[in-house]
Amino acid sequence: MNLDEIKKEIIRVGRFLIEKDLTVGSSGNISVRIPEENKIVITPSMIPFVKMTIEDLLVLDPKGDVIEGERNPSIETPLHLKIYEARKDINAIIHAHTIYASAFAVARKRIPPILDELIVYTGGEVEVADYALPGSEELAENVLKALGNKKAVLLANHGLVACGRDLEDALDVLLKVERTARIFILTKIIGEPHTLPKESIEMEQELYEALNLL
Repeated sequence: MNLDEIKKEIIRVGRFLIEKDLTVGSSGNISVRIPEENKIVITPSMIPFVKMTIEDLLVLDPKGDVIEGERNPSIETPLHLKIYEARKDINAIIHAHTIYASAFAVARKRIPPILDELIVYTGGEVEVADYALPGSEELAENVLKALGNKKAVLLANHGLVACGRDLEDALDVLLKVERTARIFILTKIIGEPHTLPKESIEMEQELYEALNLL
């Protein structure tokens, strides 16, 4: 994809998040890294996804300096930059305030491996990063620590961060995490959720690692 195509995809995904009630207003942010150009495209601060246009998007260098765009970059830019710096396998990040995953984040409880698909897509249980102020370097550090080698992490009292090889992959991760969180909460109504057997978890973690080496 070229730069214009990536920008169009970001706008499309942002509107999808709103349409599917996966976030509200301007809550959340999306970025895509273009490794071959050493650039990062990110959504602006305080612009609702339904009103956001290609012209509102920012192009940054790896240090976060604006190369292109007139808006202010997302307040969570430090978080995105920190993940890209540490994880060369990640080229897209979606942060959203999804309802069920955010419920776990507010309770400060990890999402356990109750479904096979969660492990294959994220690498295992989804941990909770320690609370820090939005947009702070401390939050970025906390997120990186809790993320480890996985593709999803919860931000305490905040929301969900989903990562991927590209934007489609990151969106798949977000949807799988939100679905798992919802199933867990519904299961609590009828009984006690059971995690997968240890052997299954280990096998699927190996599959996750193999798929992410492709």
